Amino acid sequence: MRKSWSYGVLILLVLLLSVNSGGCGRQPARQAEVPRVPVELAPVVRGSIAQPVRVTGTVQAGATVQVMAASPGKIKSILVDVGDKVVQGQIIAELENSDLEARLQQAKANLEQARLGLDQADARVKQAEARAQLDEANLKRTQALFDQGAASQQQLDAARAAAAASQEDLAIARTSMAAAPAQVAAAEAAVRQAEVALENTYIKAPVSGEVAARLLEPGALAQGAVVTLVTSGERQVEIGVTEQDVNYLRPGREVAVEVPAAAAEPLKGRVASVSPAADERSRVFKVKISLPGAPAGVKPGMAATVIYTTRQVNNALLVPKNAVVKRGAQDVVYTVVEGKAAGRPVTTGIADDKNLEIIKGLAEGDSVIVKGQDFISEGQPVEVVNGGAGA
Repeated sequence: MRKSWSYGVLILLVLLLSVNSGGCGRQPARQAEVPRVPVELAPVVRGSIAQPVRVTGTVQAGATVQVMAASPGKIKSILVDVGDKVVQGQIIAELENSDLEARLQQAKANLEQARLGLDQADARVKQAEARAQLDEANLKRTQALFDQGAASQQQLDAARAAAAASQEDLAIARTSMAAAPAQVAAAEAAVRQAEVALENTYIKAPVSGEVAARLLEPGALAQGAVVTLVTSGERQVEIGVTEQDVNYLRPGREVAVEVPAAAAEPLKGRVASVSPAADERSRVFKVKISLPGAPAGVKPGMAATVIYTTRQVNNALLVPKNAVVKRGAQDVVYTVVEGKAAGRPVTTGIADDKNLEIIKGLAEGDSVIVKGQDFISEGQPVEVVNGGAGA
């Protein structure tokens, strides 16, 4: 812009000097000469050119993890803030759990009672077995004495009744003993359930990473994600690519990525993945670009521009982009013929940041005006200020 402005000032000065020289002095009036516009030329050359494409996307973490509570409840506290580093298994939030703590304590008390009942049942069985053995032995002695006439029928009946009673008591004790282990197992299961329920009120980081967002605050119901974590893996940029360009982006291809907020120079990127199908609504293909070795300042959510080339032409006729100007709907370049500007319609092809492909209208070795072309018209006298050589 500054150079174009300078050329404009220079041309204006040329015109003013021409007017002043024609109106001063006592020389007879003569036809004023048309001022010559200073211009610079550049040669038409052959070379390779590739069409650059710039697509805006967003920096993403290597992986994003939405951390949710394992069970519903009201959030009691959140123990991390955005930007905090966490390790896998670290408690990052807690739900209200006073009732579950009481439930666990009661379950543990019930378990102790069940275990005590098992011990008591075992003791009763042993006691009943010992009593049954004694009564059985007493019955045998009494029976022998009765057979010898040394014991009465009443004594024998009493011994038989005692033996029968002890066997009945033993059966009852064994039945009670058989039920006791099941009661202990049920109590142990209740303790485990209470422990799990209480454990689920502690929300832990499933992976190591960095807190990207706190989605809920204390007092809210833990419905959905509570915290968003990003892993420490390499950053990526996700872009949407049209069907015309998608086949130029194969996994592994290197591209340039601009992240103005974090890097002064373009970063090296690599195509990580290409969606096999276009989005049904937007009709674009999702492409992910990995950023290996990206600076720490490149954060998820930052705007990024991915730059890649599509069509390439070798041995093309090339001119500087600014050499081509619009005259109506026609692309035109200006050459110099016998000191005057001569416009030549051209058909253009692809362009990069500096050059433009000429398909028709010029030949290799031609020279075109690259400075001053915005201030001239057909037949305008010009003065080549760079010796006619390419700049």
